[in-house]
Amino acid sequence: MDFQLITSDYEFKSLLSSVHEKGLVAIDTETTGLDPLKERIRLIQMAVPGEPVRIIDTWSISETIWPKISQLFSLPVTKIFHNAQFDLKFLSRVGIPVHGPFFDTMLAYQVLSTGLKTNGFKLSDLVKNELGEDLPKELQVSDFGKEVSREQLEYAARDAQVLLRLYPRLTEQLQKYDLQNTADLEFACLPAVVEMELSGILIDTVKWDKLSRKLEEQRVQAIRGLTERIEVGLRRTPGSLFSGDFSAINFDSPKQMLEVLQTLGLPVKNTSSDELSPLEEKYPVVRALIDYRKVTKVIQSFSNSLPKHIHPLTGRIHPDYWQIGTVTGRFSCKNPNLQQIPRDQEFRECFVPAPRHQLVIGDYSQIELRVAAEMTHDPLMTDAFRQGKDIHRLTASLLTGKRMEEVTKEERQAAKAVNFGLLYAMGARGLALYAQNSYGVKMTDQQAYEFRKKFFESYPGISSWQQGLNSSSVQEIRTLNGRLRKWPGKPPLTELLNAPVQGTAAEIMKQALAWLFPLLQGTSIHIIGTIHDEILLESPETRVGEAAQILKETMIRAGQKFLSTVPVDAEVVIASNWSEK
Repeated sequence: MDFQLITSDYEFKSLLSSVHEKGLVAIDTETTGLDPLKERIRLIQMAVPGEPVRIIDTWSISETIWPKISQLFSLPVTKIFHNAQFDLKFLSRVGIPVHGPFFDTMLAYQVLSTGLKTNGFKLSDLVKNELGEDLPKELQVSDFGKEVSREQLEYAARDAQVLLRLYPRLTEQLQKYDLQNTADLEFACLPAVVEMELSGILIDTVKWDKLSRKLEEQRVQAIRGLTERIEVGLRRTPGSLFSGDFSAINFDSPKQMLEVLQTLGLPVKNTSSDELSPLEEKYPVVRALIDYRKVTKVIQSFSNSLPKHIHPLTGRIHPDYWQIGTVTGRFSCKNPNLQQIPRDQEFRECFVPAPRHQLVIGDYSQIELRVAAEMTHDPLMTDAFRQGKDIHRLTASLLTGKRMEEVTKEERQAAKAVNFGLLYAMGARGLALYAQNSYGVKMTDQQAYEFRKKFFESYPGISSWQQGLNSSSVQEIRTLNGRLRKWPGKPPLTELLNAPVQGTAAEIMKQALAWLFPLLQGTSIHIIGTIHDEILLESPETRVGEAAQILKETMIRAGQKFLSTVPVDAEVVIASNWSEK
C-alpha cells in the first residue's frame, strides 16, 4: 500500500492542491477509542485518485498544519467517507467542521439495499460484495494510543484508498436505479445528526430518581396484586399443579404464566398482549398481569438503565441515531432509545434544557395522513387539510354522525386510532386491538367493523389506493422523493402501504434537519434530538423566539418540498421540559 506520512507544511500544501484539482477526496480516521467526547483522533487518512494516500499523525504535526486541515475540509469538493457520522464527530471535537458535499458509502449502500438487507453494511462487507475482495480488519482494534507501526499505517491507508474504488461503483448504481436524490438527502442530513449526537440532552436526575422510586413501589404493588389474584384462583382449582407453592411461579416466564392462566380456566393460547388485552375487563388476573408487565418493562428499559447513559464529562445523555434505522428510511435510536420513552408527563418532564436555556420543540401535525392524502388524492381528506380542519375530529364526526363541534374527547381519540390504523389496512379485529393497546380506546369487534366500513366509505381515495395495491403484483414501491423499497416476493399489503407513506414522512423530517443545521450555525441554538415526528432544539433564553420561528418555517418548507397539493403544518412550543409539548 503506497502512502505518505505528512510531516511538513509543504507536503500538506501539495495535498491541498491535489484535492482542489481532482475535486474529491476519500477520508478516514483512526482513533484511540469509540467515544468522541473522551477519546482522540490519532490518524487522518486522505486519498485522491492516482496518488499515494496521505496520512497525518495528529500527535506529531506542527500547530501550523491544523489551520490547513480545516482549510482542506472546507473546500467545496466531494468528501467520501464510510460511516461518516463517526469521523465527523471526532473531527468536530478537535475544531474541524467538515463541509459538504459528502458521499457516505455506508449510507449509499443502505439506500441501494432497498430494504432487502438489514445488516452487512460494514466496510469489509461492502468491499467483499462490490469488489470481490477481502479487506483485512485485524488491526481495527489495535492500539492507536501509542507509537503506530508501519502495519497500522498501511491498514489505515488501505481503508481510505478503497473508498475511491467504491465511489464510482456506488454512484453508478444510484444513478441506474434513480436513487441519487435519496442518497443526496441522507448525505445532506449528516451534519445535523452529528450535532444531535454530540449535543445530547440533559436529564434532571433528582426527578428521575424520584420517578424510579415511585415505579419500584408500583412494581411491588403489582406483584402483590397479581400474587393475590393467582392464589385465590388456584386455591379454587382442584388438582392444580401449583397448589400451595405459589412462590415458585415466575411472573416473567410466558410459559409458566400461560400454564397458570389455562389452569385458571382462561381461554388463552399464549400470553401476548394481543391475546390478553380483550380479556382484561372480564378477568382481574389478566388486568393484574398486564399492570405488572407494564411497570416491569418501564423499570427494565428506562428507570434502571437510563442513568447509566449519562456521560461522565458532559452530564448529558448522548444517544446513537441511525439515519436509515428502519427499512422505510426512518431514524432509529439506541443507547438509550429515546423514541420509546413513555409520553406520560412524569417521564418527559425529566428531560430539561441547560440552565438559562429553553427547549424549542417542533412536531409535524398528522404528517403521515397528509402524505397519504397527497399520494391518494382523496378529495375529502385533502379538502379537510386545506381548510385547516382537525382530521381526527372530522373522522369522529363521520363515524358517529355528530357535528364536529359535538365530538367528545374520547370519540376523537377513537377516531385517531381509526385514522392511523386503517391507513395501513388493518382488519376489524386488528383495529380493536390497536385502539386498545396504542390509544387506550376500547371498542368491540362489531364497532371496529362498523368504523372500518364507514371510514372507507368516507375516504374513497384511500380505499381505491389500498384496493389497487392489494390487487397488484408489484414487488417494489417508491416514496414521493423516489426512495425505493423492494421485497423478495409478494409483499404484505400493510408493508406495501406503509413504506411510501412512512418513508416520505421520514424524508420530510430529514430535509428539515438538513436545512436547519446551516441556519443555526453560530447562533448557540443546537439540534439535540429527533423523536418520531419531532425535532428538539436547545436555545439560550434570549433567542427562543428566533429559534421557534426558524424551526417552524424550516419544517413547513421541508414538507412543502414534497407535498404540493396538501398543506403541511408544524406545531412549535417553547418549554422548560419535554412534557410541555
